[in-house]
Amino acid sequence: MRIVVTRNEGRGVDFIARLESSGHEVRRVALTRTVDADPFPDPAPFDGVLFTSVSAVERVPSGARWPRVGAVGRATAAGLEARGIDVAVVGGGGGAELARAWGEARGQKLLLPQAADAHPALGAALERSGAEVVRAIVYRTHPLLAVDETQFRGADLICFFAPSGVQAFVDLNIATNAQMWAHGPTTAAALRRAGYEPADLEL
Repeated sequence: MRIVVTRNEGRGVDFIARLESSGHEVRRVALTRTVDADPFPDPAPFDGVLFTSVSAVERVPSGARWPRVGAVGRATAAGLEARGIDVAVVGGGGGAELARAWGEARGQKLLLPQAADAHPALGAALERSGAEVVRAIVYRTHPLLAVDETQFRGADLICFFAPSGVQAFVDLNIATNAQMWAHGPTTAAALRRAGYEPADLEL
């Protein structure tokens, strides 16, 4: 298949390599860019820090003392571990799944470093369990206003990894007959809201 992977340069390297080793033709097209927002808070005073994106991981302070740390997915956990941060809990799927994997949170003060438009599922689930949740907006995601649309020509499948990428694609109004694939439930939900049914494929 001809597959377009909508990830920024340096992201999804293992994913792309796996596709290529299976004989697929892969094109990488970034649809968004991330920029710094508020400074990353000192994690030491918190009972835990929960990460839902590699972009948040890229903004962690050096030399900090870390409490218990959780991550959504292996890619986010790997980014933390590469920075010498031990990951106690790895959730599968979205934020609500990470909240369940975290376990008892009542009375805990938990830090969520996020994007400005982060999905609220993780924070809401933790608050329902009795945690005090502090949301830190450490980065913002902006759509790219122009991309090389020729990269989408003849594509059989377009892979999305965040709701922001789905929205950027919709805003660009790119004509395609390709199937759409989503990484994670929140991205799949964004595709459905945009009128696309995510392809049920194991990649």
